[in-house]
Amino acid sequence: MPMTVLVEPHPSGHRFQAVANVALLAARTSDVLLLTSVGATASEEFAAYLSDVPIKVEERFAAILPSTREQARAIAQACRAGDVATVVLMDADQALKRWWFVAPRVLRRLPRRPRVVFMLTRYPARLSLTDRTGWKLRLSKAILVLAAMATGSLHRVAGFAGRDDLTRGRLVKRARDPAVCLAHSRDRARLRAELGLPGNRSLVGIFGVLTDRKHAPLVLGAIGASGCDADLLLAGRVKPDVAAWLDALPDALRSRVIVRDGFLANATLDALVASVDVVAIAMTNNGPSGIMGKALAAGVPVVSAGSTVRARELAATGNGEAAELTAAGLGAALGRILCRGGAPVRPPRVPPATGESFAATLLGLDGS
Repeated sequence: MPMTVLVEPHPSGHRFQAVANVALLAARTSDVLLLTSVGATASEEFAAYLSDVPIKVEERFAAILPSTREQARAIAQACRAGDVATVVLMDADQALKRWWFVAPRVLRRLPRRPRVVFMLTRYPARLSLTDRTGWKLRLSKAILVLAAMATGSLHRVAGFAGRDDLTRGRLVKRARDPAVCLAHSRDRARLRAELGLPGNRSLVGIFGVLTDRKHAPLVLGAIGASGCDADLLLAGRVKPDVAAWLDALPDALRSRVIVRDGFLANATLDALVASVDVVAIAMTNNGPSGIMGKALAAGVPVVSAGSTVRARELAATGNGEAAELTAAGLGAALGRILCRGGAPVRPPRVPPATGESFAATLLGLDGS
């Protein structure tokens, strides 16, 4: 039976969830092998996302960010050991920089050259004409894609796209980030009771790895500016910069912040997302958000700032509001949702983005 090899050295939740989506689809027609880093199978992320997926695993890399040459050599070894038909680098942005130069030399002596697919997690699919930074990034990556394809070492490339983007893409195919959540806001009262969250308070949630990039201080200030009586829920691994901010908060403000620190299994994360009144995503990375997808599937409104991609997605899905990345802008949007008892989620104008449709686009099984 032919084999599909997935390369993902970094055992993080969103990354391994994407691996699971691709592995489940590929396993219908091939064996699946994951090349990852040493210790990955013992991680909480692996247990949460991949323990029940029909996949073989080889811990080939000493670090979670191996060099392009290390990845190419590991792929070549897997090809010599088995009948590898397809190789997918699940987070290929760094590898793309040198793949055109490194991979042909490493792969040229293989008895059978595999079809190589790259997943780009940072490729701006839709840009305004005035976005010079975005166009510079997009054009540079497009040139590297063409260079690698010209060597015969790369055959297909896909990139994360917003859930509103139904175009296929030409050089880089557009894989809509899945919107999947195992819990729903209709069960909010029960979920809060099970999670030990206050049932009589409005909650604004920030989820995932909690670093200063998620602007928790700004969101807390925005809650105050909204004029609504609400608390902030921080759920995920709290990094030192955020922990230091929490420790320095005055008691009156610290009492308004609920913290669930640590890795969250997918079911727990979904339940927490579904339990809040609003999800706040105040980040300047101009791309889709996995947490925003969970909120969409759970029927929880989102207030987003710092991304035109997420703003377009909110307009298409009807799942919240885009705001300026300021306390006043975020506060006004939070107030419009919270102070009227929760904004109803409008019917979406686009079909749902699923894990299977994401995997089909990446693997080229969607006809694109």
